[in-house]
Amino acid sequence: MDQKLSSLSLEAIAKLKDAHAYITILIAGADGNIDKNELAWAEKIVQIRTYTGDESMQEFHDAVNAELPGKIKEFMASLPTDIKTRSQIVSDKLSELNPILASLDPSTGAYLYKGYVSLASRIAKASGGILAFFSIGPEEKKWIGLPMIDPIEYDPEEEE
Repeated sequence: MDQKLSSLSLEAIAKLKDAHAYITILIAGADGNIDKNELAWAEKIVQIRTYTGDESMQEFHDAVNAELPGKIKEFMASLPTDIKTRSQIVSDKLSELNPILASLDPSTGAYLYKGYVSLASRIAKASGGILAFFSIGPEEKKWIGLPMIDPIEYDPEEEE
């Protein structure tokens, strides 16, 4: 796996990759209707990151891109259909990222954290509303900032 993640166990790397599927399920399913546009947009965002993301994370992004559709199906099959219960389980799964992100160098932790929040926001905006206005519903708004994941801040200017 990429140099920036080389200190992590395979289990930790899997959790970082799986987070994309869990975020997709959490945000797309927050209103009770996992829309095909939301799923397609999540896959598109992950695919775009394979060529626009941090080059030192290329292998990670390629793996996420290859695994995302299958992971979404796998996780959906094992999660309850009740929205509140499913959302809580997914939130708990995503909170497992906190010690992993905190163990990374700050620039990598912040990069991943920002990517997760960006993914959530873009999925929330992918469906509904009028001409994409008012597309984020109250159910999605509750989760969009991924409150279960501790923010990782990094300012490269502070290192100078």
